[in-house]
Amino acid sequence: EGADAARLLLGPHPEWKGMVKGEVQRAHASPPTAMVGDVDNGSVTLEESANGTNISATWSGEVTDGSCAREIRGQYLENDEAPAQPFVLRKRLP
Repeated sequence: EGADAARLLLGPHPEWKGMVKGEVQRAHASPPTAMVGDVDNGSVTLEESANGTNISATWSGEVTDGSCAREIRGQYLENDEAPAQPFVLRKRLP
C-alpha cells in the first residue's frame, strides 16, 4: 500500500435499507472519517465526512466488469476546487 492508500470498512447501514455505512482510514491520517453510500446496479456513490456532519469528499464509481464485485473504479472528488482523482477499490479477502 502506497502513501495514497486508504482502507474502507463498510457494512449495511443500520437505519437505511440498501445503504452502507462505515469509515475510511488513510495511511497518513488519523482518526478515520465517517462514510455512507449506496450501490445501485453496479454504480457506487460514497460520501465521506471529516466532521461527521458535512460531506468532505465524494467517491463515484462503477463495479469493474468481470471482477465479481471485488473491484470498483471511479473518481474521488475532495472539494469543488480540487480536480477529480481516479481511484481503485479492491475487496480484501478475509
